[in-house]
Amino acid sequence: MDRNTTPTLSELLEDPIVIAVMARDGINPDSVQQLFERLRRSRRVQEERLAA
Repeated sequence: MDRNTTPTLSELLEDPIVIAVMARDGINPDSVQQLFERLRRSRRVQEERLAA
């Protein structure tokens, strides 16, 4: 991970500490990816509605 830029979601989900905390909490990295994809799609739809 480059310290001069904001990490991507993929980079965060590959971080050993994040992996350990998610494992402890029973969180699946794939479910986090899916959640963010749904949020991206929802936001895109909202922006398209506002632009219309």
